[in-house]
Amino acid sequence: MIERFMVLKLKALVLYGPGIAKIGDVPIPTPQGNWVLVKSVAVGVCGTDKAFYKGTYKLFKSPLIPGHEVVGVVVSDSPLRGRLVVSEINFSCGSCYYCRSGLYTHCPYKKTLGIDFDGGFAEYFAAPQTALHIVNGLDSITATEVEPLAAVLNAFSQYPPRPSDNIAVLGTGNLAYLATQVLLHMGLEPVVIARPDSPKTRYFVELGIRVLDTKTALSYVSEKTPEGLGFDMVFEATGDPQGLDIAIQLTRPRGVIHLKSTPGALATVNTTVAVVKEIRIIGTRCGTFKEFEKAIDLLKRGVVKPKITEVVKGIDNAVEALKKSLERHQLKVVVEI
Repeated sequence: MIERFMVLKLKALVLYGPGIAKIGDVPIPTPQGNWVLVKSVAVGVCGTDKAFYKGTYKLFKSPLIPGHEVVGVVVSDSPLRGRLVVSEINFSCGSCYYCRSGLYTHCPYKKTLGIDFDGGFAEYFAAPQTALHIVNGLDSITATEVEPLAAVLNAFSQYPPRPSDNIAVLGTGNLAYLATQVLLHMGLEPVVIARPDSPKTRYFVELGIRVLDTKTALSYVSEKTPEGLGFDMVFEATGDPQGLDIAIQLTRPRGVIHLKSTPGALATVNTTVAVVKEIRIIGTRCGTFKEFEKAIDLLKRGVVKPKITEVVKGIDNAVEALKKSLERHQLKVVVEI
């Protein structure tokens, strides 16, 4: 099966640098060993893709085919052939100290899909079988949300909220939207804090969530949190370098900040306040095997319902999709390959 593809080219979205993205013909991957070829079906535009395109996050390789929120059908001869799958983004070595210690997402020899290894914004991509999760029974557009939802679950797995916690979600992007639903499922009542002019706040209001703007959030803290000292936990998902500094202001002494933004730019943070408050700042990145499986389950059961605001048809229109994703009202843009 693989040999038949070796002389062919495939269409892909290729990033060359800030603001430079083109649809081009590139060689089709030739998987070896336990790797397989996957025909892309749909891929979501994530914050990292946007940061690469804007230039706030420097490309790890150029040219790069981005995209790690990808869903596809395995076409290689393997037990997974014909299955609809999503891929984890960390392709680890499996034998180093970190892999053998259960920290395979931090393998120093890993390839990272759509980051330093060509990703899913192409007609085909390659991945190890061990990184793939079957999602048959889940529609392909919704399945693009498995990866970001798994990243949210990984944060709450590392440092779970307590039933009595006052929690704020900082930001109105896709990760914030998914995190809010996970917290609701856990029986908590988070407050969402947004920019005063954010057009995406309506999606959170539809969930029955109280939304505060950043101008009134500190007043809310002083009136509604114990002794007016802040939230027990803040989930920071602004995508803005200044998000952490705002989170520090909103968090109570010995409170917890889940830091999820990866804008690629340096931030100015009042570390003195963080130290005086003895704040725990927990940085988390990608989901592992168990979070991927849980994310699939939550999506299949409709416990978490993603909000896809735009579906762009065809790989030829992927550059348009990338540009659309930068529009402030867009929560999630997906390309149907």
